[in-house]
Amino acid sequence: MFTFNNPTEIHFGQGVLQTIDTVLEKYSYQSYVVIASGSQVKNGIAELLESLLPGQIKAVVSDIEENPTVENVDAIINAAAEHQAEALIAVGGGSTMDAAKAAAAAVVKNTDARTIIQDKNINEALPIIALPSTSGSASEVTPFSVISDKSAGIKTSISSKALYPKIAIVDPELTYTCPPAVTAISGIDVICHSLDSIGAVNNNPVSDGLAVTALKLAFDNLETAYTEGTNAEARANMALANMTAGLAFSQTATSGSHAMSYYLTSEFGIPHAEACAFSLDQWIIHNAEVDPRLDNISKQLGFESTEALSEALNTLKERLGLRTTFEALEIDKKHIPEIARQTMGAGNYKNNLAQLSEKEIIEMLETK
Repeated sequence: MFTFNNPTEIHFGQGVLQTIDTVLEKYSYQSYVVIASGSQVKNGIAELLESLLPGQIKAVVSDIEENPTVENVDAIINAAAEHQAEALIAVGGGSTMDAAKAAAAAVVKNTDARTIIQDKNINEALPIIALPSTSGSASEVTPFSVISDKSAGIKTSISSKALYPKIAIVDPELTYTCPPAVTAISGIDVICHSLDSIGAVNNNPVSDGLAVTALKLAFDNLETAYTEGTNAEARANMALANMTAGLAFSQTATSGSHAMSYYLTSEFGIPHAEACAFSLDQWIIHNAEVDPRLDNISKQLGFESTEALSEALNTLKERLGLRTTFEALEIDKKHIPEIARQTMGAGNYKNNLAQLSEKEIIEMLETK
C-alpha cells in the first residue's frame, strides 16, 4: 500500500519562462516579491520578469547564501510584509527556493526565520512560483526547505505540504549560464536524490519508476552538460532528470547519503551535493544487501550489479572533478567517529533501508 500526491503545477520546456504572464493570469496576483540568486540578477532576470509582469514586481531580494541562512529568510519576510506580497517568485538554485519557502510560511504566521524553522505545525504559506536555474536541488517540486542558523551552529530541514511550490516553471534555458563546477555539483545531486529515494524505507513503485527515469537521463547527459554548457539537449534532459528525481523523493524523502551530508556541510563546509555523493557509492551497496530490488534497478540502468553502478558513480564523480576521499576533502580521519554519530542522529537516517551500527558506518568511512 502507498500514496502519491504532488500538488505542484509544472510547466516544462525551452522558453516556457516567456509564458509566465499567461500561466499566472488565472490567479490574479498583483504583488510579487522576487527572490533571485546573484547570478540571475546579473543575467537580468528581474528586468525580464518586470517586462513580463508589468507593475506587479514590487521588490527583488538577492544574495542568498549557498546554504541559506535565517538572515536571508528574514530579508525576504521583511520585503514580503512591506509590499504586502500575494506570492513569491523564486529564481535560482535550491538555496533561493528553500529560503523563499521558509519565508512564505513565516509571513503567513507573522513570525521570523528562527521561529519558523523550529515550527512543527506549518499548515499554510504564501504561494511560491519556482523557476529553477540549476538542475540539482529539485526544490521546485518538493515540500522541503533546509535553512542554517550560523549563530546556533545548526542546519535545519523543515517539511510541510504547504511548502510545495504552487507552480514550477522549468525552463532549461535558465541553466545555460551555469558554470561547469555548478553543473557538476548540481547534477550529482540528481543522482543522489534518485538513489536515496530508491534506498528509502518509504519507497514505492511510482517513486522507483521516476527515480530510474531520472538516473537514466543523468548518467546519459550530465557529463555532456558539464563539458558543453550550451548543449540544449543535454541541458533539457538534465532539467527533466532533476524535476523527475524531485517528484520521486518528494514522496519518499531522502536517506543515507543525505543523512551523512549535513555534518560534512555544517562542520567542514563541503557543498551539499558533493557531501551527499561522497558516501553514496557505499550506501547503495549496503542497501542492496538488505533489498535485492536495488540489483534489479541497477540492471535496468545497464549495470551488471549494484557494485558496478557504485564503480560507475565513482568514475563519474572523478570525471566531474568531485572529491572522493577524506584527503581530497582535507578532513582528518580522526573525525570519522563523530561523522558516524552525527549521521545516525539525522532524522532521515531512519529512512535508510540499511540500518548500520555506528561501528559499521565507521568501517565504511575508513575505506575512503
